[in-house]
Amino acid sequence: MSMNSVSYREYTVSFEGADRVKLSAETGLDTGIGGGKWHRNEAETQQVETVSTDDASVAVTLSAEAIAELKFMIEEEKLAGDLYEAFYDVYGEEIFANIEESEDQHFDALVDYAEKIGVDVDSFVFDTAGEFSNPELQEMYDTLLEQGLTSLEDALEVGVAIEEKDIVDIAAAAEAVPDTALADIYENLLQGSYAHLDAFEAAATDLAGKGRPAGRGGVNRE
Repeated sequence: MSMNSVSYREYTVSFEGADRVKLSAETGLDTGIGGGKWHRNEAETQQVETVSTDDASVAVTLSAEAIAELKFMIEEEKLAGDLYEAFYDVYGEEIFANIEESEDQHFDALVDYAEKIGVDVDSFVFDTAGEFSNPELQEMYDTLLEQGLTSLEDALEVGVAIEEKDIVDIAAAAEAVPDTALADIYENLLQGSYAHLDAFEAAATDLAGKGRPAGRGGVNRE
């Protein structure tokens, strides 16, 4: 059985033939598709955000790495929304439309923050659905779209995989920028991703309970 594997920063998304999406813990940005190593969007100069307290406003410097991570997270939220929109168009299931709307709100929150601190995101936020500046995310989108268009069961499993990936990435991003407005935004997004994960898992279970299997395989939550 042939297998393609795309490795992300803290886990691997694997696609084993007709089997469903699987996640496993792994470190690094190496990819098993095409070789080489992907990097996040090029780091910019450091940016300063102003955090208001009861007594004064405090300037907090965000590192170049934090800015690169922010840009990556913006595109990752776009990826989720684009996939859910595509699945809704095919299957007509409200869960995809509802969570797509939430992902759009996540995207807007991050874009608004980036613009407020002077980070230029115009080069990719206006990309059409299914198009991404980051090649890692483009590869991921293309593979997950193909997987999810196989069946409704597979589309729900893709939803589970995306939300698990988001939870890992958002938590790490928030940890890297403590005591900032950006961390607060990430925490809000994290709660949303947990809710989305619960919804997709419940939908898959419900589908299986109606006599149709929710998937062929299992999601490794390591």
